[in-house]
Amino acid sequence: MGDKIFDWLYGVITRPVPTLNEIARERPAGWAFMVYIGVTFLTAAASFYSQQAYDTFDEVMFEFGITIPIPLILAAAILFGIASIFVSTALIHFFARLFGGQGGYWNLFSAYAFAGFPMIIAVPVTFVAGFLGLFGMIISGLVSFALSIWVLVLMILGIRESHGLSTGMSILAYILQFVILIIIPVVVIIAIVIAIFAF
Repeated sequence: MGDKIFDWLYGVITRPVPTLNEIARERPAGWAFMVYIGVTFLTAAASFYSQQAYDTFDEVMFEFGITIPIPLILAAAILFGIASIFVSTALIHFFARLFGGQGGYWNLFSAYAFAGFPMIIAVPVTFVAGFLGLFGMIISGLVSFALSIWVLVLMILGIRESHGLSTGMSILAYILQFVILIIIPVVVIIAIVIAIFAF
């Protein structure tokens, strides 16, 4: 299966529908996880170590008298990324099956993780943009926005191809999991506030 990885990475960019369909059928969950972690680490590292971001971060930390090693922050970002993809995949899988989808959790996980690969393009753009001041920040922001839309479309396709849903139902499954991920923290915060004032 390892010899297919580069074909899949290239295919996600050049011919996403058949590639995501094949990934969903093959279920290379281990490789998918490695791709996801690699992209998450590189994009986070580029964001923190770009010159502009590094200077801003250093100033903020100095202002508040806080010393947090960037490697520790990167580790936290990766752990958050790992938790988020497993939870997000579980929620989407739940709604997809609720809507009549036929795929399994790992089918979706594999396609979903590979769908995020194009974000790797943001790594060199972010790093170089950090040396270009305001102009670089604008360019980096526009590129990141465009990549986010691209990856979002690929994720929707991943849901559709892994569960055999319509595009509309795939979009709805994605939106619902996103809503749940917003509601849960809000409910927890409200519960904490109520508990604090109650006692």
